Amino acid sequence: MLGKPIRWFAPISAIAVILFSAPGAGAAVSRPPQLQEFQFKLDGDAGEGCPFDVNVTGTGGKITQIELKDGRVFTAGKGVLLTWSNPANGKSYTVNTSGSVAKYVTNPDGTATATFTGHNGFAYFGNDAPGAGITQYTGRLVVTLVSLKTFQVKSVDATAGQALNVCELLA
Repeated sequence: MLGKPIRWFAPISAIAVILFSAPGAGAAVSRPPQLQEFQFKLDGDAGEGCPFDVNVTGTGGKITQIELKDGRVFTAGKGVLLTWSNPANGKSYTVNTSGSVAKYVTNPDGTATATFTGHNGFAYFGNDAPGAGITQYTGRLVVTLVSLKTFQVKSVDATAGQALNVCELLA
């Protein structure tokens, strides 16, 4: 992927959707329709995710984005093999995802509520509410975003299921 990652949360069937947007923007992104392979790097020196560089690759699977007439956006995917890796020490963590769905709803005040279910990797940047880090969720994650344009996380509102700290796994 090109540019500075914003984040992508979910979709990808359990993986991480890390978008690209403004520097230091929050995370949660949806992928282009029918994307089957991706690769990007989070720069630890820039406060993106972990305090060290992390590479992310996803192969296989199928991701689809649907935008409804009322403005709601859903991203769904299945079958992605997601690998987080630390190039400095060679450690990696791989998730064989079985599916995920991301739902984005714009609120009247301009913020957005993002709900992720299934397997979702999420990279938080330094200016996000919880601070920099990467978490691989299996279950449900609900966050409030400053806007859909920046994907900056204003608050983490709910989690359910398993949450693994990817930075700890790769350190």
